[in-house]
Amino acid sequence: MSKYERLIIYPLLFIALFCALTGVNMVNATQQFIDKIVAKEIVVINDAGDTVASFKYDQEKENVSLEMYNGDGVRTLSLLSYDDGGAIGLFNREGYLTTAIQNDGQAGTLHLYNGTSKETKLVGLRSGLYGGVVEVNNARGLPTAILGNNAHNNGYLGLFRGELLGFLSPQIILNVGETEATIETAKK
Repeated sequence: MSKYERLIIYPLLFIALFCALTGVNMVNATQQFIDKIVAKEIVVINDAGDTVASFKYDQEKENVSLEMYNGDGVRTLSLLSYDDGGAIGLFNREGYLTTAIQNDGQAGTLHLYNGTSKETKLVGLRSGLYGGVVEVNNARGLPTAILGNNAHNNGYLGLFRGELLGFLSPQIILNVGETEATIETAKK
């Protein structure tokens, strides 16, 4: 055996002997079943070492989340658990929120966002005081139309100015009453 061969073989033999004596398992190709894992965070990585999913507890918010990432390491899905219930968030390839399904009080909501860093809600589908409500917002996130039910369990459509104070006073209201439908417009 040449000098160079000994420089390779002897260290490998010592490593193999060390592993055998200490019980270190260098390669484990068998399945193992674990009854319980206790951790504050579990991270799944791909072959390149990039995070593709994480399951963690957020101490500050006191909630649990499961997040998944695309090939570029950008979050694409988030499942949240919090005091009032849960939420699912979908994100675009830049990592900005596009869709959220969540609890709103005792009922569910579906919100569609503009997919930018401002996270402006453009459309909302939720339960309201008298039933289902569809809310359409402008680019600033302010309501321009609300379609829902009124106190008589009939249809309601309100059109708004698309400004904060304009939301308080509808410009046009279509309302189905007990005996007739009404159309009201804002007084100048």
